Amino acid sequence: MDEKIREEKAALSVNNANDAALDQALIKATRDGDKNAYGRLVLKYQKRVYRFVAALLGRTDTAEDMVQEAFVKGYLALNDFELGRPFYPWISTIARNLALNHIKRDERERPISEIDDFLYQVPDSSANPLERMIEKENDKRLLRAIMALPIQFRSVFILRMFEKMSYEEIARYLNISVGTVDSRLHRARERLVEALKDSL
Repeated sequence: MDEKIREEKAALSVNNANDAALDQALIKATRDGDKNAYGRLVLKYQKRVYRFVAALLGRTDTAEDMVQEAFVKGYLALNDFELGRPFYPWISTIARNLALNHIKRDERERPISEIDDFLYQVPDSSANPLERMIEKENDKRLLRAIMALPIQFRSVFILRMFEKMSYEEIARYLNISVGTVDSRLHRARERLVEALKDSL
């Protein structure tokens, strides 16, 4: 069993290395004037960036425009991109900064009248229509509770739960300490438990 796990980790590491090498090749090609190469990067990452930004904002209409703006800014700044660094954290940072600036400009509470399924694209665990309906309603309650979190707690929670980042990665991404990540994540979970206690 241990041997199989080691083999799977090794295969994953090779795939990640190949994936990073492809990104670097596309970035170099873009710098050399191949606009189609950047288009391939956009196609590769736009859904992931969109999901992240929409989760931060709680709105899909604004998120779409913001993701487009992030990729345009990324294209214009690509000559300043440090080759050897992974592309996704860089482009998602641009998108995140746009989202945070938007949130600062629009401090009023944004009611969520429609919760989009893209945030919870998980297969139905039951063929029972009633159980599926209950699960979907619970997902909506959770998303509303996440959107009600202060942005400093919400961003840490989303990076951990949706982006699957480690504490160290979140700390680097947000330019805060690992201890601050732990504290904010703990407080986010406490608030979510309090908000959802009637549903638990």
